[in-house]
Amino acid sequence: MSRLRVVTWNAEGMFVEGTKTRRATPHDALATLRHLDADIVVVPEFGRISTLKEEIRLSLESLGYELTMLKYDEPRLPGLGFAILSRLKVVSSQVHNLHDSRRQVLEVRCKSLEGVVIRVLGIHLDDRSEKGRLNEIASVADIVNNNHDTPTLLLGDFNAMRRESLFATFARSSSARGMIRRVNHELVRSIAERVAEMAIGTTIEYLETHTKLHDMDRGMKRTISSKQDGLEWVPSWRLAKIDWIFGSKHFSTRSYHVLPDVGSDHRPVLATLDVVS
Repeated sequence: MSRLRVVTWNAEGMFVEGTKTRRATPHDALATLRHLDADIVVVPEFGRISTLKEEIRLSLESLGYELTMLKYDEPRLPGLGFAILSRLKVVSSQVHNLHDSRRQVLEVRCKSLEGVVIRVLGIHLDDRSEKGRLNEIASVADIVNNNHDTPTLLLGDFNAMRRESLFATFARSSSARGMIRRVNHELVRSIAERVAEMAIGTTIEYLETHTKLHDMDRGMKRTISSKQDGLEWVPSWRLAKIDWIFGSKHFSTRSYHVLPDVGSDHRPVLATLDVVS
């Protein structure tokens, strides 16, 4: 048995100056990585790839990471990069297209010191509608099931909650939707409408029903706040869980932590896993 530290962290573009968040810098992102000290880090919003400074790339390498990146092919996220950082030796990488979606899955296969090949699937599902996410997660499930015997981790920003969580129950309620309709602030109303869709919960249900992956978080720990680009003035209270780490039968959870606010609307999520070869 070996041990693996894995992270999912939507950094809100923090690794590239001027991409999105105005509350932190690339050097803050590097400091967070040093603190996390993880073997694998999935970053759904890494930053604008075309303007990534060589200094930051070299700093990532000095921390022992091999960088695999994917540029979003989507007008809403022009040039925004998805990244997987691995201290394990990367043996291959692949991009999977999702059916009827411009979102993609970034797959990296890496080898542990014990020689175990681990498949890491990083995802960032669409944030607008549960119907769109259900379509995407069906494709993701197919990708997972194509190699179900390989030790597999699926992690990232799902933009989806577990249906039975307390916040999800409130956010999709008729009273909450009535409150949303009365909000005058356009950005706040838009976010609230999307959150209500995320609270429906069918995306997570589909994944757990149609794959053999299991949730590595025993406590349904909340990962996001509404303090983000354009809403820097709101409190950084954790509201809901939309960042997930799922694993195949080859992994069990030793510890699972959600870190404090480091300058993104998503908190870094760190899981220490036992790996059974």
